[in-house]
Amino acid sequence: MEFNLRERTIIVLGPFSTTVQNLMLGLTANGADVVFVDHEANKAQKFCNNINDMREANDKLGRAICVAADLNNRMSLQDAIGKAASTFGSVDIYVDAMLSNFPSPFALTAEDVNLDQYFQQNLKTSLTATQFILSYLKGRKRGRVLYLLNDSLSRGVAMDAYATAMRSGLVGFAAVLGKQVAEFNITVNCLSLGLSEEYLLGHFPDSPSIKDALEKMKALDPMFKITEPDRVTNTVLFLLSAAGNAINGQHLRLA
Repeated sequence: MEFNLRERTIIVLGPFSTTVQNLMLGLTANGADVVFVDHEANKAQKFCNNINDMREANDKLGRAICVAADLNNRMSLQDAIGKAASTFGSVDIYVDAMLSNFPSPFALTAEDVNLDQYFQQNLKTSLTATQFILSYLKGRKRGRVLYLLNDSLSRGVAMDAYATAMRSGLVGFAAVLGKQVAEFNITVNCLSLGLSEEYLLGHFPDSPSIKDALEKMKALDPMFKITEPDRVTNTVLFLLSAAGNAINGQHLRLA
């Protein structure tokens, strides 16, 4: 099934993972122009160049650029979003892929924990970017905001305690914000993903293989499984397209 996203500019914010790469390919294949924003956006430069080379052979494909930004700095993030808007004319969609692939267990003893860092990575950057991007979406009276979450947050994995405390706050936030901006034809949703290879390797760095890491995770919850990037992309395409107009303020989970 094809989803028409032509003349849509999409900002994708977060680490340059296999999930993000597959998502960018799917979005540009359906005509969207994609701006990847991250503090290490240079890692995506060759990838974006390849997408733009494909467009040279098929002008129905979208374009892609990467913009570096200090995600901990409000002004730097605002400048990056402004650059995205000026490059492609505006911003129509925000996909927040600030997925944490490293454990953040709660400290049961009186250890020093950098709560500000966890807060910044898992929640503050997402809220700040949303605020900046909404100014463009409200002006166009249309748009989409989609937050991607690790499904481990829904399952209560002890290794993700701090990330759960902060990232899961987006579920309630999306429900409230969706109502607040509905009058502007903007939807706000959350999508919980299954496990990615980056997540498993980040949580079990000493594992000799993905299979071994997955078995360790299944020891915590037998229902855990890896979700292929294609499934993530197809679901995101549905939510961002006209087919997803009626879905707002929801938290969806990939089985």
